[in-house]
Amino acid sequence: MLSSFLLCIVVPRRQLLHVVGASCTGLLVVPHRKCLALTVDPSLTDEDGLFVVDPRKALAGLTDPDSEPVGAYSTISAALSVAPRDATVIVRPGMYTEQVTITRPVKLLADAGAVLTWKTDRPYEHALTVSLVEGGEHDHVLISGLSINHHSRSVAQNYAVFVPVPSSAEADRVRILLKQCDITSSSGSGVGVEGGDVSLEQCRVTACQNHGIIYVGSSARGVVEKSSVEKCKLNGILLRDGASPLLRSNRLAGNAQYGIALFDCRGVLEGNDLSGNGKGGVSGECDLD
Repeated sequence: MLSSFLLCIVVPRRQLLHVVGASCTGLLVVPHRKCLALTVDPSLTDEDGLFVVDPRKALAGLTDPDSEPVGAYSTISAALSVAPRDATVIVRPGMYTEQVTITRPVKLLADAGAVLTWKTDRPYEHALTVSLVEGGEHDHVLISGLSINHHSRSVAQNYAVFVPVPSSAEADRVRILLKQCDITSSSGSGVGVEGGDVSLEQCRVTACQNHGIIYVGSSARGVVEKSSVEKCKLNGILLRDGASPLLRSNRLAGNAQYGIALFDCRGVLEGNDLSGNGKGGVSGECDLD
């Protein structure tokens, strides 16, 4: 015969449900004065339906749903794992030590003081990878306000932010925008674009061990504008192998080699400020045909 019991089902706070004194078949029954906690829905959003990442709130858990009505994720990756297409993920200030991969169109909006860092002795590990497996003509990925620090002992593809060749024709039509991000790599390059429509706006790329920004390959395109690339140990921006971005109104200063290096590319340069680069402002030229 079943004894009396209390069963507690824990769900997101705005949907909190208490089942008391029930008797059921096919469920795990626990004795009186004990509680069984079941996660019914892993997704947590705030009042506006935004996915919030905040380690301090996540540590609080769901212990007091009356005083703490909304939940939060402790990592960026956890929020992205449940966020649907076109969702908005808000990243609160804090240090996030993780590798982040974006696979669908989303907005990732970081508050000032949100820092993504990934430093490892293992090769070919990026701090942020945008590798879409789905997308449409009018879909967008926006990463805004995030600071990104990186170190990985790779010989090739050593990037803090990596955008590989899109895995499908649909994903190739998605526009990816990094806006007001601070990016550095103490082992490689800041941003590596090997395909797709990828733009940087008002970003700051500094003190990279190799290049600041690389566009490589015939499908690599986009716009780099109103950004600064400074104090990198090779070139500020490198375009090669058919890459065709527009570089407009950027500051490229104090890089050890050239501000902009061009090899077999089709990019366009407009109104860039190049000063104090070790070997000169621009090396090579683009094929405009």
